[in-house]
Amino acid sequence: MRYQLIAVILFLVPFLPLKADEGAVTPPQGERGGCIRDIYAEAPDSIFPLLTKNNRLDQIDFRENYMKAEVKNKFDDHSELLVLNERYLKLQLSERCLVEMRLIGDSTFCMVQTYNAPASDSRIRFFDAAWHELPQTIKRPSVDDFLSDDVDIDVRLALEALPLIKASLSENDDTITFELQTSELTKEQRQKVEGKVHSIGRSLSQP
Repeated sequence: MRYQLIAVILFLVPFLPLKADEGAVTPPQGERGGCIRDIYAEAPDSIFPLLTKNNRLDQIDFRENYMKAEVKNKFDDHSELLVLNERYLKLQLSERCLVEMRLIGDSTFCMVQTYNAPASDSRIRFFDAAWHELPQTIKRPSVDDFLSDDVDIDVRLALEALPLIKASLSENDDTITFELQTSELTKEQRQKVEGKVHSIGRSLSQP
């Protein structure tokens, strides 16, 4: 129970709104300016409360030297930088929390944080390179958007009562994919909806 509570707190903290310029940093300069690795390295502590800046720099160094980018975080657990390229980053922050970041254009990026408990649910935020939060440009799909027309009303109502939606960023282009989670349904309800739920892909620059 203690670890589940800690995981929930860590999931919620990064999504508390920042006041103007609070925790913001100077945009990265030099030849690496505009790379997701520099944006990650200069993140405010409030965004990644489990990791110190040295933790993040170590992870980057490990990845760039083709080593496993795993560090011991502030809770004496492990956080691993799974993927890092010029525009995309994937971080296993904790056992239940996955973070993705994708640079859009030269100075804007999308961050998706997914919490697994065990069903997945994601939150999406947009920032500039100095970690100033920007207005949302992606609308979270409704439950009906995922379902075929012939899905029973009882299943629709059950999903609408707890709309868990996983979002995933593409490593290769500026797209995001949404998947409706059905694991919280009863066995009978899952059978009713089998083959009738589809994923939704959208451009990060389109609502």
